[in-house]
Amino acid sequence: MPTIYITGRGGDANQGLGAYLKTLDANRIGLSINSQFLKLSHDEQVGVVSKLMGDFDSADTLIVANSYGAYLLLQVMLVLGSLKSQVILISPVMGRGMLKSAMFMSRPPNEHKIVEAEEKGNVLAGMRIAVHVGEHDDSVNICDISKRLGIVDVYVVPKAGHDLPRAYVQKIISPHLMPK
Repeated sequence: MPTIYITGRGGDANQGLGAYLKTLDANRIGLSINSQFLKLSHDEQVGVVSKLMGDFDSADTLIVANSYGAYLLLQVMLVLGSLKSQVILISPVMGRGMLKSAMFMSRPPNEHKIVEAEEKGNVLAGMRIAVHVGEHDDSVNICDISKRLGIVDVYVVPKAGHDLPRAYVQKIISPHLMPK
């Protein structure tokens, strides 16, 4: 089973979760959403993720995407209309969001594509997608958007923020990669 890991903004696929995934799957493919990658236009960023999906999408592939990396993957899934891979979205950015407690607002590029997909409803239904978000992240908004997109496996982690606890993330990923 190929494993693809797409980091969040500023992430390094060889550190943190990426390093952990490499211990479970030596052939793990990582995409770092680092400063070099972020120099690309949004369309070019989506194009890189789309190429990655085109090259490796299969029923045996596990894709783990974090935060802004999950947003880019969502943009690709909305264009493709289907994906065979198992997808785990961790603290995904799903369009405009606000954390009043931190006085932070997110307004990612091409957010209108998510809004248009929400209006169509259930456009991601039937795909193997799980969303994991911290209670103190933009969880209500993320749950609502997920539901409108047709994602049914949505989990809110109590007392957690945008950075989910390491033990929780390992617990949700390990079963997919452990030898059977």
